Amino acid sequence: MRAGLLVGLVVVLAPRGAWAGEIQGLVRLERAVPSREDLPVTKDKVACGEHVVDESLLVAAGRLANVVVTVEGAKASPALHLTLDQKNCRFVPHVLVAPKGSTLEIVNSDPVLHNIHGWMGIRTRFNVPMPEPHERVPVVLDRSGTVEVRCDVHAWMSAYVAVVEGPAAVSGLDGTFAIDEIPAGTYTLRAWHERLGERTLEVTIPAKGAAHVEITYGEGVTPGR
Repeated sequence: MRAGLLVGLVVVLAPRGAWAGEIQGLVRLERAVPSREDLPVTKDKVACGEHVVDESLLVAAGRLANVVVTVEGAKASPALHLTLDQKNCRFVPHVLVAPKGSTLEIVNSDPVLHNIHGWMGIRTRFNVPMPEPHERVPVVLDRSGTVEVRCDVHAWMSAYVAVVEGPAAVSGLDGTFAIDEIPAGTYTLRAWHERLGERTLEVTIPAKGAAHVEITYGEGVTPGR
């Protein structure tokens, strides 16, 4: 069944003195959440443990985490220096956003070999062997798009890096997100989730105050790996 979407959008003028050009949002999942089992660990159990949490669909009280929300048509955000760590044989964070041109520093905090492989579609974006603990390798993210990150040594490890050309944020464990410093106007807001897919809606940023957005995913969840 095609994924359904209900989107509620309310623009509210905040009290005088609030930061102009801000989006405050909430992402909900209005459907029964499939039972989630931990991912089995098949090697390096001393360092990795017996299992790791499946982060591909994190929902609490109907609020959805790890949704990338991007404002299209707004001025690109400045490049940043970001970190993707490996702890207990999982990537931390599981999802992050990076303005195009940012530097992603990949860190190995585990005492085991990892080989970090970033894919953009079917093309390799980066391939970084990290045999030593506390090793750090920088990668420049000079192409926009979603990079799926895997470990060639530990098949259960996965993460996503959304390389964006506009202001963006990732919803937290409570489903909320905030994007500020956006000039007044009407923009396209694009939401993406690794298992629920992509949705778009229009949002109008007032000259004073904040735009309040609620994004609701309905039926349709792609099975996890």
